[in-house]
Amino acid sequence: MQFVLITRRLSRRLALAGMMMFAAAGLSDSASAQTYEDAIRFSQRQPLSGVRSLGMGGAGIAGVADYSAMVTNPAGLGHYRSSGFSTSLSFWGTEDRGVYSVDGNAYPLENSSSDVRIGHLSYVHKAPTKRGSLVAGVGINQVQSFDRELVFRGDNGINSATDFFLPVPGEFEIESNSGSDGIFGTADDEFIPSFSRDLSFIAFQLYAIDLDVDAYEGGADVPFFPAVTRGTVEQSGSIRESGSMHELNFGAAFEAAPGVMLGGSINIPFGRWELERFYAEEDFLNDNDGTGGSVDFDYLEWTQNVDSRIAGINVRGGVSVRTGSGFSVGASFESPTYYQVSEDYSTVMHVEFDDGYTDTYGDDFSEDVGAGEYEYNVISPWRVGVGVGYTNGDLSLFADAELVDWTQLELDAEGFSYAAENRLIREQLDGVVNVRFGAEYDFGKITARGGIAILPDQRIQGAGRQSGDGVERDRGYVSAGITYEASRQFLIDFGWSGEAFDDAFVPYDITNGPVVREEILRGRFAIGVRARL
Repeated sequence: MQFVLITRRLSRRLALAGMMMFAAAGLSDSASAQTYEDAIRFSQRQPLSGVRSLGMGGAGIAGVADYSAMVTNPAGLGHYRSSGFSTSLSFWGTEDRGVYSVDGNAYPLENSSSDVRIGHLSYVHKAPTKRGSLVAGVGINQVQSFDRELVFRGDNGINSATDFFLPVPGEFEIESNSGSDGIFGTADDEFIPSFSRDLSFIAFQLYAIDLDVDAYEGGADVPFFPAVTRGTVEQSGSIRESGSMHELNFGAAFEAAPGVMLGGSINIPFGRWELERFYAEEDFLNDNDGTGGSVDFDYLEWTQNVDSRIAGINVRGGVSVRTGSGFSVGASFESPTYYQVSEDYSTVMHVEFDDGYTDTYGDDFSEDVGAGEYEYNVISPWRVGVGVGYTNGDLSLFADAELVDWTQLELDAEGFSYAAENRLIREQLDGVVNVRFGAEYDFGKITARGGIAILPDQRIQGAGRQSGDGVERDRGYVSAGITYEASRQFLIDFGWSGEAFDDAFVPYDITNGPVVREEILRGRFAIGVRARL
């Protein structure tokens, strides 16, 4: 009997190879896998750039003579008193605390990751002038880190990923023929389904789902059944994100009137985001043993990989005004960033059954359903900010407010319509005001800094308008830093920031499916040097 089952499964595996091209041609859902969550990920950035800015929570729209002006308000470049070079190295550490929850049960796990990257590299040139100020700068700066890793594990007695693989009406067609005898209703009748959903196609190839002929002939809307039909399975997995976003900046500022600086910059953001998603499911109690109408399912692995390369362009501009009373005020704007995203993606699934049958889909180049290349565009919102600063002796205080209307976020692609996803953006996202506060005190050879920043969640939360999974993803930052002035021409900067926010991951999206609630704590330590020329 075991040999018969294995032979039957292998025979169908070979027969289904002939319908692969037909199924793959209809995989329109693979192109629409990009959502506004992807657009937010690539458009969002850390409020901290450069080591001095890192120590002050990223505040500086009022106008600061620091390379971070390229990101906050380019008019701040006009306040430079001399040319200078600066660079930094950033050390990142992330702790992801996850709680897997299903059917009232909770299983906590946590994981940590770390990385080291170049923080920034810049040169600012102050041109000699008879009066006023004319300054230009160029550099590269890290504006976002994607590095994090979540692990989860728990028991689920109410559903399975194989339930998620089942198609819904409209995602499949079934072709039938009378077999070799030419007579319908006999044992050699053939029923060959085709799918417009890649996961259903792959799962059917591997018997993670199967066709119920009696249900089909009885007119069932979805005549398929999952490999897991009873009992409890152990579910585990991991989500690993890696990569970063940087900006190449070209900026300049000049003194339009005494104490009034105008500035602008052209910015080229670029980066890479890599996703490695692993999911496993095991019938560890052998509840599905092939008896009582069950399938002899034992184990399943499901791996997805995405490699996104991002490049874009935007412009920033601003004004900074310093008064004689110690106050300074500034305003800045940032145009929408036009990103082009080139993405490679793949899917691999592996199954094992109690009778010894095992099979894998996606580990061969010819098995290309759920894999491919895709290009799409992201258009980020406008950003408008205002800031105020106050200096009294050795103490300086800064406060920023930045408006970002996330309903302006947009997805676009040649040959594909994102009308439905862009409508969701308008319905489920909202405008937010990011705030940053920073302080700096000069003790002489040592300058100390501190700051906070709050980036509210752009997803709508509230009575009757709750978006997504209900998790509020407000991001909070605290920071500190010091500068040691080794000489008038050479300074060493140290900065630290701590970031905290909540998130959630859904291993597979069905009613009452498992959810992994996350608490992410991210630390960043930076060391840099500045040379005044």
